[in-house]
Formats: sequence, C-alpha cells, structure tokens
Amino acid sequence: MEARTIGRVALQAVFVGVMAGSAYALMRQFGAPLCPPTGVSCAVESGGALFAVQLGGVATALALPVLALRAGLGWVFAVVATAGVLAVNLVWFLSLSGMWTVLG
Repeated sequence: MEARTIGRVALQAVFVGVMAGSAYALMRQFGAPLCPPTGVSCAVESGGALFAVQLGGVATALALPVLALRAGLGWVFAVVATAGVLAVNLVWFLSLSGMWTVLG
C-alpha cells in the first residue's frame, strides 16, 4: 500500500513540475511579458529550455513535501525525497551550464 502511495505522490509532483516548465515555455514562446517594464536586466526572459527545466525541477521540489505530508508519508520521506530532487536538479544545472569549470 505504501509503495502505491509513494508512486502516486511522485507522479503528482512530477506533473506539477512538468506543468510549471511547460507554462513558462508557452509564455516565452508566445512573447508574454515576463518582466516588469522597469526591469533593466531580467534573467527570466533570457532563459530558454534550461530555465524551463530548472523551473520544473524547483516546482517539483516544492510540491513533493506538501503532497507527501498530505498522503501521510511522514517528514523523513518528505525531507529525503525533496533533497534528492534538489540534488538532481543542481547536478543537471551545473553539468549543462558549464559551471563545473568554475567549481573545479
């Protein structure tokens, strides 16, 4: 029973992440104003697919503990799963953005 609950929570969290990334990609594709008119340097509009995936990863990491706690999986699962999602998101970002050369 708990495996089914974990699977359901993971699927819901991934759905939230995919929807957040897709919403950003659609807004950027159709030219929606994502920055305020007074914004001189706005990184949101200059981001591409990398930013959309990062946004989806952050949305997944934010949704996961809420969904896990609502399903009754406990704090330990929520913290460990969220830390795992954040770690994967960080490694993916660093590997694709060329930051390994800065850190190494």
